[in-house]
Amino acid sequence: MYERTGKLIREKFREYLLPTVMTSMAVSMASVVDGAIVGNLLGDVALATVGLAGPIIFCINLIYMLFGIGGLTCASIARGKREMHQANLIFTLTIGMGVGVMLVFSLAMQFIMPSLSLSLAGNDALLASMLESYLRPLVFTGPALMFSSGMALFIRTDGQPKSSALVVIIANAVNLVFDYVLIRFFHVGIWGAGFSTTLGYVAGAAIVLPYLFSQKRNFRFVRPGRESLRTLGNILGTGLPKALIQVANILRSLALNSIIISFLGSIGMSVMTVCINVQMISNIFVGGVSDALLPIVGTLFGERDSYGIRQTMKSALTVLAASCAALLALLLLAPQLMGMAFGMNSAQGMAALKPALRLFALYLPFDAAIQLLQNFYTTTGRKRMASAMVIMNGLIFVLPFAFLLAHAAPDFFWLCYACSGAATLLVTAAVCKRIQKKERLGSVLLLRETNDRDIRYDVTIKATAQQATGLSAHLIAWCTKQGLDARMANRVGVAMEEMAVSTAHYAHGGSDKGVIDVAIRLTDETLEIRLRDNGQAFNPVEYIADENDGCITDGVRLIRQLAKSIDYARQLGFNTTVITFSRMPKKP
Repeated sequence: MYERTGKLIREKFREYLLPTVMTSMAVSMASVVDGAIVGNLLGDVALATVGLAGPIIFCINLIYMLFGIGGLTCASIARGKREMHQANLIFTLTIGMGVGVMLVFSLAMQFIMPSLSLSLAGNDALLASMLESYLRPLVFTGPALMFSSGMALFIRTDGQPKSSALVVIIANAVNLVFDYVLIRFFHVGIWGAGFSTTLGYVAGAAIVLPYLFSQKRNFRFVRPGRESLRTLGNILGTGLPKALIQVANILRSLALNSIIISFLGSIGMSVMTVCINVQMISNIFVGGVSDALLPIVGTLFGERDSYGIRQTMKSALTVLAASCAALLALLLLAPQLMGMAFGMNSAQGMAALKPALRLFALYLPFDAAIQLLQNFYTTTGRKRMASAMVIMNGLIFVLPFAFLLAHAAPDFFWLCYACSGAATLLVTAAVCKRIQKKERLGSVLLLRETNDRDIRYDVTIKATAQQATGLSAHLIAWCTKQGLDARMANRVGVAMEEMAVSTAHYAHGGSDKGVIDVAIRLTDETLEIRLRDNGQAFNPVEYIADENDGCITDGVRLIRQLAKSIDYARQLGFNTTVITFSRMPKKP
């Protein structure tokens, strides 16, 4: 009757999924529509220019990933461990240092822009001129992006995924509106595309200001102390695997652009821009799932909840499989639709695009699997594995395949991505098998379960007094079976029942729709009860009733007397309460 169902975690993943997919859609579609506007209003040469700007955009994303994703992951784990000051320090360093580094990068780029643009354009004077015009305002996207989107990450982790999504959606909506208006009506050329992107994230930065003045927020700026340098190193180390994607993208973009220009010409560069935008469309779902995954898995990993992590991954894989299958079918059956969307209407352009896009589409399922595992391994402490996947897929495999295919048959160049993705997953699977055998792990997730000497007991109940009472009797019997004396077993049973009843009353208002996950962890020294529910905020540590409302208030007071400690945190919109008992009961 009493067992863990995973319902609470699956519902939380679905709650986070739609806002994060909308966020990812806003980012990806902004890039896609940005390219479509440039291609249709300014022509194929301008579209190729957007593609050539890739290395600089990857540099901006690299800094953002180092600080933003690294900070988000570290803060989620810290909150899962209930280290609230550490989580606030991570928040402070992520936003403050991230914005500072972005600003230095933006200013430095202004001095090297002419020579850099000429180099990226392969010494083509026309392309170099357009590229410089595009990049000059675009590089100032960095500080605004770091502040607005970085804050949005923490707002999401603070249990407000819809507010987080709103920041990014508005930023990219402003970008697209001004993109069209500046180019179409003010005739400022490709400069308008770069300026509107920066303007959009400035608008996004304004949207997060209310959060900073909210009294209900859980992340706050704190004064950095002696531990700041070590914490910053941990942030950057955690963000490194994700940032390596951008490093790989920079180097890969430079190498592949050179191969394309040499073997396929400017029309090949236009096809590459379309392929990049197709991947952006794929990232609506891949990025959305990953963004929904990161704070949930990070928090659960900090809580050592392996069961919850596996449930989250199952939900993520289901969404990714369905979305990849639908997009792959569309690209294989009607690749010309993408060409038409980006203004490639010439017979020559369409003839080059259709076979190229079909071959590139084969890479998308591999890309989704690699990104999902890479994000997961980063969050669960397998940073070397995550970094190795990035380097293999981004550099080690794709460049040799690209060189060989371009020389053997240029039309098959676009297959290099799928070949690289397949090779990366094969090597990853082989390494996982080796780690599983060495560390005695059970699956490709490589989760280290709780210490073998610890004993766990997980159940899910409805947030009702009836189910709480029934579980209390069941838990007393379980404690007795584990060798605890009757006094200790009764204390644990009473505390669990009183906490569950109080949660049902205060957090769920007596409704029978609430759910409570109860996890027991028994070690040589302590017994720990963790209760997690999806109701309104209810902190038993600070709760003081205005007047005695019967056994409910007395129950909270009783728990404080029986337990060694009681801790509470509001995480991901959950109430999470941890009650700890010493193994040896207190003497009267």
